[in-house]
Amino acid sequence: MKKIIYILITIAILSCSNNTKNDNEDNIIKINVGYLADFAGASAIAIAKEKGFFEDENLDAQLIKFYSGPSEILSMIGNEIEFAYIGNGAHSHAINGYVQVLFPNGISKAEQIISGKWTNIRTISDLKGKTVATHLGTSGETMLNIALKSAGLTKEDLNLLNVNVTNLANMIINKKADAVSTWSPYTKEITDSIPDQYTVISSITNYSNEAVFISSFISTSKYIKNNPYAVERFSRAILRAMDYRKYNLNEAVKITAEITEQDENMMKREIDTAVWFSSADLKNSCKYKNIEKWYNTQQKTFLDSGIIKENVPITNYVELDRLKNILSTL
Repeated sequence: MKKIIYILITIAILSCSNNTKNDNEDNIIKINVGYLADFAGASAIAIAKEKGFFEDENLDAQLIKFYSGPSEILSMIGNEIEFAYIGNGAHSHAINGYVQVLFPNGISKAEQIISGKWTNIRTISDLKGKTVATHLGTSGETMLNIALKSAGLTKEDLNLLNVNVTNLANMIINKKADAVSTWSPYTKEITDSIPDQYTVISSITNYSNEAVFISSFISTSKYIKNNPYAVERFSRAILRAMDYRKYNLNEAVKITAEITEQDENMMKREIDTAVWFSSADLKNSCKYKNIEKWYNTQQKTFLDSGIIKENVPITNYVELDRLKNILSTL
């Protein structure tokens, strides 16, 4: 699966055209923005749309729903979208040079490995020889790699299934897998559907000293170079939305549920699935170099898991200087 993704990305890059769209200080700029249909993946974007923060920046933003970060990236480098939110797992494509990280959105607490009680799996060690499903290239795979390493296992010790994230919950609900590694809201789908038949055998919070599952907003290096005003405007709008979200969580849930057409009560349960950043948080993180630490830790996790082959300087793919300049304008 990952090889196919990289091949498609490479093809898309080779066929990519200049996507400058009347970028200057005054024009209204049309942008397409990718989001994932959960609170983490949609909230800041939904708030920026609903509260008029995009309009304030002379941006005409069309929001487009996706179900995984890699699919957003393929769409982005094919010039179908200009900006997107990605979860932790898709950052391997940024490290490999396909997209640029503009700034972090939050640190996830949502990833879990869940087994069915009928399997008698109670620990990570019990996964040996069992059928385990995840979506390769996402934070579900990264979570699984970390947990297996802690138990002295590898993916070769499992019967591993690569399943699209939208079908992962059904794999365990319908007893087609012994365990799944996924994240909210798909974990909630499992716990609501089989409330007495599941066991959470591990959570990303169990590995806080080893892993940081960070989510981010991204664009391509070509778009950033050719459209600096659009990037600055988008960043300001989203940072304002992140500030609003941090101090108005209940309203943020309502706005996000309406735009994503998700159940509001279900989405409300996702509030505690991450540490949500504000612009002030990011200013402090720049000051104390926490952002570099987060992305370096993330990169080490990918390296240890074999998802990437070598370390890359953070400044190669994280727009730190640009972020600092934009933060100074807020």
